[in-house]
Amino acid sequence: MIRDFWVRNFLSIDDRQQLSFVAKGPASELVVEVADHVFLYKLGILYGANASGKSNMLLAMNEIFRLMTRPKFKADKRISGYIPFALHRGDPTEMHVSFYAESIRYDYDVSFDSRHIIHETLNYYPKGAKSLFYERRFVADDVQADIKFGPSLKIQARTQERIRENTLNNHSVLAVCAKTAFKADVGPLNRLHRWVMACCHEVDGDGEKEKGIVEILKDAYADSKRRKFFYQMLQKADLNILEYRPVVEDRVIFPEMRRQIEQGDLPEKVKEALLSPTVDSVTFVNATAQGNFDIPIRWQSKGTLKYIRILNVLYDLVTGLHVYFLDELGEDLHYDLLFYYLSVFLYNSTQSQLVISSQETTLLSQELINENRGAVWFVEKRKESASSEYARGDSFGLHKNLSLYNSYRIGKLGSKPELGSIFIDLED
Repeated sequence: MIRDFWVRNFLSIDDRQQLSFVAKGPASELVVEVADHVFLYKLGILYGANASGKSNMLLAMNEIFRLMTRPKFKADKRISGYIPFALHRGDPTEMHVSFYAESIRYDYDVSFDSRHIIHETLNYYPKGAKSLFYERRFVADDVQADIKFGPSLKIQARTQERIRENTLNNHSVLAVCAKTAFKADVGPLNRLHRWVMACCHEVDGDGEKEKGIVEILKDAYADSKRRKFFYQMLQKADLNILEYRPVVEDRVIFPEMRRQIEQGDLPEKVKEALLSPTVDSVTFVNATAQGNFDIPIRWQSKGTLKYIRILNVLYDLVTGLHVYFLDELGEDLHYDLLFYYLSVFLYNSTQSQLVISSQETTLLSQELINENRGAVWFVEKRKESASSEYARGDSFGLHKNLSLYNSYRIGKLGSKPELGSIFIDLED
């Protein structure tokens, strides 16, 4: 779980902006104790106008974990996560994340530009006290980075040198675990690398956007536990769906389309798939008092398909220990279904964490959210600088009896669009 995070000089974020998930105590189902007297919010919600920078914070949080774990195999490969604030191009991006992995706290700080990790430090608290995991500084192009390892890791000198030799200037020290096999003395590095890879996910899930709905449903169908979960969540969502099953349907390919595919500059495997006479699909069984009937996936509503896409995320959250970022959650979903989705997560997960952006302000009227204002941030883009600023919901000094929802709606908390006149002048 993430304890706190800050970033500077990234997309719309100019000065340092921070999200802290630290809670005062075990107030509700939103809070979990991850270590002795350490309480963190399981849910974080970002509100703000369109283009205010909500998504950019999610991307930044995602990027720091990618940077920690994804290696480069060529020294001239650009660091794709370097997307500086428009007025500070050339200056390094700086990020920090403090998080708990397998009950151990880690603090990671990194500074980087498009070509180099300039500086990174990873500390951890294996026995409650702060210890160095490793520290690394950029020296020069074509020169090995200066890397120092903490003595508590007990890494042999020969292994340390191998790590240095394989750490290119454009990726983190920890990312070496993904491209080089080491002996057992790098166990702490491998364990942390495996945890981040398994538990910290891409924005909107690992490829769920790229995966088709049919593929998502087929994968769930092949896993009996996940299939049972999908069935239950579809039934409880009042969609009239009882179950579903994968099917194979005939495909109609018109002669002109066939000719274009055959003559097109496409890989043979792609051509073969596009010209296949059949296609995988899914049929849903709908239940009524008069009897059950089948509905093909192409007739399902946009909201139903969106709900199916995020069920994979929910399954991971309630069955394991995961960190997910979902952008614009609530889009295409009825409000009651959205709050139900979040409630299932909160009441059935242990130490998973979900950070979302949303335009569904009605969530703020829920007692569960209003009483846990530290789990909400309001995002505003300053006109004079075009930079995003993030304010936690409990930083405004609102009396506990005042509604967070009403305060936001009337503009007390900012983060609302300032709209012009509804009248349009098209005269020259």
